[in-house]
Amino acid sequence: MQARFRATRLNPLTHQDSYFLLNSKSSISNARFLLSYLLHHKKTYGLGIILIFITNWLAVNIPVHIGMSIDLLSGELEQNQQELRYNVAIVIGFAIMMIATRTISRILFFNPGRAIERELKNDAFAKLTFMQNDFYNSHETGKLISIVNNDINGVRALAGVVLLQIFNITFALSLTPVKMWQISPSLTLYCILPVAVTFYIAHRAIAYMREMTKRRMEELQSLSSQTIGILSGIEEIKSYQVQPWAVTEFDDRNQAILLRSIKLARIRTLVLPIIAYTDRIMKVLILAIGGSYLIQQDLTIGELTALLSYATLLAMPFISLGMIFSAYQTGMVSLESLRKILDQSIPDSELHHLDDTDRQTLFSKGIEIKDLSYCYPGDDVATLKHLSFTIQPGQTLGILGRVGSGKTTLVNCLNRYLDIDPGHIFIDGRDVSTLSKSDLRSAVRTITQEPFLFSDSVASNIRFGGNNNAEALSLDTALRQGDMLKEVNQFPNGKNTLVGEKGILLSGGQKQRLSLTRAMYTPSKLMILDNVLSAVDNKTERYLLDQIFNKLRSECTLIVSHRASVLEKVDHILVLEDGEIVAQGNHQALLKTSDFYRETWELQQHGGENE
Repeated sequence: MQARFRATRLNPLTHQDSYFLLNSKSSISNARFLLSYLLHHKKTYGLGIILIFITNWLAVNIPVHIGMSIDLLSGELEQNQQELRYNVAIVIGFAIMMIATRTISRILFFNPGRAIERELKNDAFAKLTFMQNDFYNSHETGKLISIVNNDINGVRALAGVVLLQIFNITFALSLTPVKMWQISPSLTLYCILPVAVTFYIAHRAIAYMREMTKRRMEELQSLSSQTIGILSGIEEIKSYQVQPWAVTEFDDRNQAILLRSIKLARIRTLVLPIIAYTDRIMKVLILAIGGSYLIQQDLTIGELTALLSYATLLAMPFISLGMIFSAYQTGMVSLESLRKILDQSIPDSELHHLDDTDRQTLFSKGIEIKDLSYCYPGDDVATLKHLSFTIQPGQTLGILGRVGSGKTTLVNCLNRYLDIDPGHIFIDGRDVSTLSKSDLRSAVRTITQEPFLFSDSVASNIRFGGNNNAEALSLDTALRQGDMLKEVNQFPNGKNTLVGEKGILLSGGQKQRLSLTRAMYTPSKLMILDNVLSAVDNKTERYLLDQIFNKLRSECTLIVSHRASVLEKVDHILVLEDGEIVAQGNHQALLKTSDFYRETWELQQHGGENE
């Protein structure tokens, strides 16, 4: 079933925990970074640590009573019967308590691990909503999706099972040797040798596994990005009959991941058995050396049995150690990958917002553009050159120009999709570079010629961002103003019809009209319409223009077009050419003063289209 979204307005991050997210720096260590999230659940983790300690304390005390029971069995059974029953009862009681404490401790670690996964996903997605075009131009979408959906699994394991096992192993490897030392210090020292060798081998393996895990994760991100690229262009691939090329490209990346996974499997195959067999080596030492102690009566058979039990107790930590090494490396590499998103800096202006009163009165005086120029990174020639004009409340402003004249770039500077230098655009006298983008866009709404529609119903796409607005129109009224009511009523499920991913089930004209319907659904202060009628026929265009000029609930409307016929009724028109304002005035004045405007209008009157 297709995923649905609730059409609600996304508010800027304001909760206290977002401070670390928004101000995190790459210089902060991964451990400290993770700790900031772990501390959100410190009470749960704290109780879990206590229960893990109790579990291990119970575990190391059971062999003591087992050993004592065996020694009692070798003596006068009738005289020792009461004490034997006591020790057996202690063993049974401790075992039952261990079941409870071990189960609860796992819950107390695994649940916060899942919660931290959710927090990290939310924070990563929230950070992505703050990023601008330059970030997305330098980070492929497929890699970002892979980081948020795949890489984060390693962090979840790190905050859950890995953290649990770290405390479990720590307590087991500290409490168990103490009990062994109490029975036989010399035999305990013999058992330290295989432990030291195991840790040395594991330490050498960690560096290699971490590097291999990091490369494998990067290859997975690359494969995800390539897959999205291929699927996005699948129609082109089929039309040029190059499916074998696409399959080969995918297979090459997939094969590289396979080889990397095999290398990781080999090192695990080599290291894990060495770690797992450490306890077997200890048992051999205990039997060999402890046997001689038994013959010399330095140990009882019960104490020897207890030592063997302790060797078994150490087996699980050592077996877990191999898995933990692998999961730890994966988790740390995953965290590094995730921080590629979370460590992105956000300007201070985005963290401070206007109060409700100032936000509601924004655009009360209008927008002033002063000597605005803009040059895209890597370009030698500026796209916009020294533009100066004003946009007043109650005004209808038009911008005309050929394709490539800088119209869309100007729009993207006004709504700050592009970052500009301070001192060039002011709203109510405030430099827009000092305002957060969410504050600015609460007053400035942009509708483009290539609208984005979510894979949801027609109704949800219209209501998106306006559900809580008391001044919203009814759906029927909004659809009628967008010239979509008759067509939507003919859809299989009416307003509940799914439009498909990016509106793929609709035509270009339908998508533009549905986007315009969404714009008409709620009132706005400054509405920017950027070539929103480029895919509709002349009859529909005339109807929509009538709705825009007479029923669009906007204090000010800025219409951008390369068609002069669209701008006949606006109050003031700016003519752009090569990024400069070459003429301005109303329709009648420009017919007299601007050769380009007059020629464009006359050509379009005769059915032509000046692209």
